[in-house]
Amino acid sequence: MKNFTRRGNWLDQATVEIRAIYTLFLVFALIGHLTFVLMVVSRVGPGYEKVVEYYLGGEGEDEMTFPKEFQELLEVTHFHAYIEGVVLLVLTHLFVVVPIPQGLKRAIIGLAFGSTLLELLSPWMIRYLTPYAAFAQMAAWIGMCVGYFPLTLIPVYYIWRKI
Repeated sequence: MKNFTRRGNWLDQATVEIRAIYTLFLVFALIGHLTFVLMVVSRVGPGYEKVVEYYLGGEGEDEMTFPKEFQELLEVTHFHAYIEGVVLLVLTHLFVVVPIPQGLKRAIIGLAFGSTLLELLSPWMIRYLTPYAAFAQMAAWIGMCVGYFPLTLIPVYYIWRKI
């Protein structure tokens, strides 16, 4: 934790053990990101109609589904709010020390947090406000991919570039 209190790019001065620990965390995070994408595509499916059907129910090609219940949305939101918040906390702490332009850092971090918040809210909006919120859900997923992958991959480069 002491590393996070240092100013500047302390990744260059980190021991090999610390670099390995951060890299392994980032590998696990990358696996999490990739499986998230695969789950969204396989469970929900791409496209507006599939997202609406997933949350509001309907008769799909293979099966009939029911609308997501309040309790189910509450449980998913509860779990995701905690875990995504913690993962973003660690990812952004590693990301803020990489030597790239400050504006780019802020944009990527803002996109990651903003799209994650939208991803938490969209199912509720789809279920209880309007099916058109499915566009917000899809935008959130795209934003999460665009935000999370640089948060994960760029630090790996800077962790190991000077060894």
